[in-house]
Amino acid sequence: MRQQLRNIFLCGCVTALATAQETVTVKAPSDDLSRPVSSIIDQIRKQTGASITYEDPRYVSHSDIEDVTDAVSKASDPEKKYGRRILIPKGHPITFVYTPSDMKTLGSAKAVLERLVREYALGGGPEFTVTQDGTRLHVLPNQVLDTSGTLVHQGSVLEAVITVAPAHRDGGQLLQAICDAVRSKTGTEIEIGPSAPGNYLARFETKDGITNLPAAKAIANLLDAASPKATFDWDLYYDPADTSYMLNFAYVGPAAGPERAKDFN
Repeated sequence: MRQQLRNIFLCGCVTALATAQETVTVKAPSDDLSRPVSSIIDQIRKQTGASITYEDPRYVSHSDIEDVTDAVSKASDPEKKYGRRILIPKGHPITFVYTPSDMKTLGSAKAVLERLVREYALGGGPEFTVTQDGTRLHVLPNQVLDTSGTLVHQGSVLEAVITVAPAHRDGGQLLQAICDAVRSKTGTEIEIGPSAPGNYLARFETKDGITNLPAAKAIANLLDAASPKATFDWDLYYDPADTSYMLNFAYVGPAAGPERAKDFN
């Protein structure tokens, strides 16, 4: 009996140790708290190969915006005083513990991200929501403070349903047409960042247009048509000074693509 109890105890210790070894702790960098949720998502993408996009809220409250002009600008003092201010989102520290094996299926990965955004909101940050589309998960704005400090609903700018007329375009031109269509529909400017997969987009050509499709779906379709499926994700970052977005791209890697696509189907 003692031997049996000892074996059970040892088994429990080994199981607990294995479980403990599976967890990973990720933190938002202390020197840049402008986008803590995005930072943690990027670490999870790199560690697991999960396909996740991120979108900033459109910040308008002084509580959510930090003026860093004096700290980062190289302009003269008069230019700093009278020129354009440099504003960034004001986030707060977050440490997140997760199990990478939970990212192997779409359902459990979504639950991990839902816990991440819930923990961030409990710490005083804006509220995000997590949605899924095929093999991708999207972390999107849900509630943010308005100018009076009241928490209000705010949806994704890429939820805008757009139409792009057919024409002969390469991938970069089609991506620009998508962003232009979002601006026409919502009034929000989206600039394409330098991290766009230019080689893939330049080699892709189409004569097709887009008819009544959410902009996020149109971007996903373009990326997956121009490159191996789920190789690229995106981060949409908001500039509170310009009240516009920058569309950045994250390379996940084709090596993880087939396995991830299989696991997430």
